[in-house]
Amino acid sequence: MRVVTLTPQGSRTDVPRRNSRTVARAILVIALIAAAGCATPIGVRRVDSMQAYRQLGESVLSTGQPSAASRQVLLRQGLFEEMGKDPEGALKELHARSVPDADLDGLFALAEYSELQAERSKKPEYHLAALAYAYAFLVSDEGELFQNRLDPRMRMAVDLYNRALSNALVAAGGAEQLARIGLPSYMGQLDVSFDPSKLHWAGRQLIDFVPANNLEVRGLRNRYRQPGVGAAFAASAIAEQGSELPVRDALVAERLRLPISFFLRIDRPRGALREGSLHTRLELYNSREDDTLEIGKSEIAVEYETSAALALALDGAPIWDTEIAGFRNPRAVPEKGLLRMWGPHRTGRVPVVFVHGTASSVARWAEMLNELDSDPRIRQRYEFWFFTYPTGNPILYSADLLRVWLQRAVTELDPEGRDPGLQQMVLIGHSQGGLLCKLMVTDSGTRFWDNISETPFAEAKLKPETRELLAGALFVKPLPFVKTVIFISTPQRGSFLAGNWLGRFATRLTQAPGMLLGLPLDLAQAGLALPGSAVELVTGQDDARLQRQMARIPSSVDNMSPTAPFVETLASLPIDPRVDAHSIIPVTGGPPPDGQNDGVVAYSSAHVDGVESELIVYHHDHSAQQSPAAIEEVRRILLARLGASP
Repeated sequence: MRVVTLTPQGSRTDVPRRNSRTVARAILVIALIAAAGCATPIGVRRVDSMQAYRQLGESVLSTGQPSAASRQVLLRQGLFEEMGKDPEGALKELHARSVPDADLDGLFALAEYSELQAERSKKPEYHLAALAYAYAFLVSDEGELFQNRLDPRMRMAVDLYNRALSNALVAAGGAEQLARIGLPSYMGQLDVSFDPSKLHWAGRQLIDFVPANNLEVRGLRNRYRQPGVGAAFAASAIAEQGSELPVRDALVAERLRLPISFFLRIDRPRGALREGSLHTRLELYNSREDDTLEIGKSEIAVEYETSAALALALDGAPIWDTEIAGFRNPRAVPEKGLLRMWGPHRTGRVPVVFVHGTASSVARWAEMLNELDSDPRIRQRYEFWFFTYPTGNPILYSADLLRVWLQRAVTELDPEGRDPGLQQMVLIGHSQGGLLCKLMVTDSGTRFWDNISETPFAEAKLKPETRELLAGALFVKPLPFVKTVIFISTPQRGSFLAGNWLGRFATRLTQAPGMLLGLPLDLAQAGLALPGSAVELVTGQDDARLQRQMARIPSSVDNMSPTAPFVETLASLPIDPRVDAHSIIPVTGGPPPDGQNDGVVAYSSAHVDGVESELIVYHHDHSAQQSPAAIEEVRRILLARLGASP
């Protein structure tokens, strides 16, 4: 077949088809050469700054791929391809080339690639190899730390050490079994010493260690990690026989999770790697005692995960179920542990006691605890206690329980009265809890009894058990060891909700505690009745005095009605002048606060004249104990008591 084409002059020329194909190929080759000329063998490609930073900051810890610094070492050593084919052989060769002269670049690469090998091969000995190399990179045989503090490999090496140690401890099944893992054969021998007595602290045993780096925290505004060295865990602290408090009286929260950290100290790390014999000591630190450890002449922060420990303790905790149930039925709140401590008491530490409000629980203090417990200035000088109670009970009765538990705790913890910390107690109360706190720092005289009877209390004809109950609840005096009280959203003069139909409906849902069930009849027999109680005739009884019986005992909601004799009396009682009082008051709108409320309590009710400070939290509802402004104000007050600046 032939093709006919036209010349420029219009004449016809016959060209074989294969020639046209040749021309097309030539054009294609020329185009490819031209395109190739635009992309040189070495060049750059523009990327956005975030992508460039990610490439520079990637590591085994963040992306599962070695850092650029470690890849550079393997490429220089000609081991990059070998690492992909035979990682154990490549690590052995890199060890032989880097360890004799303590080449820091090589030690860092060994640390990162060993941790990668541990993850991929599931061989725990490479976790220990990674931490040994990271430690040798960071610390000289003389105990001097890596000098270039701006080198990003320094923090990366610390994180490699921390994670490798955490993974090794998990793989070993505990601190006492760590030595059994050993090292890769080319590294030599490893011995680990550990003092098992370190698993016992303050009369408690540390068990059930959960690695914090494997936990994702939810529900807390901030996650706090004290950056430093050490494998961070959350440990349970259980009471044991022979502790400073009997087990049946132990006040430490049963679900306490203590932030702790393990540190594996290596003697002469670089020399030990050369000699193939690593002598190590496993040490345990806890956040209640130690914020730093010493390496050579340097003091280094210990890594703790305080938020992870707190969230783990509250995850699935039964305390959440007591909020509404505890308001309706006193039996929903176990009587054996109304006061709980977030860790064993340490001599000299000042207790900060949190008292929650109506239909609430100690879990609602989690945001504040998370913020305060993460601050070393506060954590090393204060300790946190929590009071829980059936919030539907009469307020005077709940306050009596709080008073008894606080007195009992102080007596048991310091029977000789020599602990200065216990004599500087701080109370923080939210809503109804603030009223309970005020009853710890005021002298009622006979005012509450006067609401019941004009007859002097000593002359009233009461049963012994009724007299004892009323004596504790109605005649209050300031606790001498309470020195500071902080009111948050507190209805000092009552809540407008408690006085309306919603309050009346809520109070019908409550049940009286067992201790008070016989009180109405006892008072009726004495010709008395509690303020606000309904009295009705019961027919069919011979004794006319027994025909008078209260229909029910006033609940906490009744007590907080603005017209209730209880709240009117309490509002009139002054706070002990030896006590520093502070108010934190939310309102839903902006300034000024006058005429506003938080949805439950009016500003005019929460305001207290003469307090040391008053903070208005604008644009916030009643739950101000969880607000950043309120938490920072509490931090300020606590630090001011220590003479520290916020």
